[in-house]
Amino acid sequence: MTASWWRQETPIGVLTVLAGHHGVQQIGLGPVDLDVEDRVGDVLEECDDEVAIEIDEYFRGRRRRFTMPVDLSAVDAPFPRSVYETLHRDVCFGETVSYGELAEMAGRPGAARAVGNAMSRNPVPIVVPCHRVVASGGRIGGYGLSGVRTKRFLLALEGVELAR
Repeated sequence: MTASWWRQETPIGVLTVLAGHHGVQQIGLGPVDLDVEDRVGDVLEECDDEVAIEIDEYFRGRRRRFTMPVDLSAVDAPFPRSVYETLHRDVCFGETVSYGELAEMAGRPGAARAVGNAMSRNPVPIVVPCHRVVASGGRIGGYGLSGVRTKRFLLALEGVELAR
């Protein structure tokens, strides 16, 4: 399988993007450096212009929905994959959902903690918008290695302001 990867400047820092024939497979935020050679056989350091343009448009406020394909085939466990697919499909720009609500939407009411675990391992943040998942009562919740500040920035970009 041939894949391509590139680093892309954004207002939240440099993203490292890995895309294959079936879509975007990973996005690394901030200081995360994807070990692309371990993920796929033939990896080219080459930008997929269509994907890069969509990411750029999102950060410029010109894109509300990503149309790029997302490849979640590396997600082995069925529940996290279902959570990512549900989030990607059903939680739109400018909306938020709680961990518990997302668990219910994905068919496992009461599995809020499992949703939180899945969010912390989301391979395609921003495109699979884990920043739109908040704690109950509208509290911000966490946001992996890049932190709550990045989550607040992404939500504000989409017009969502949460109480501090």
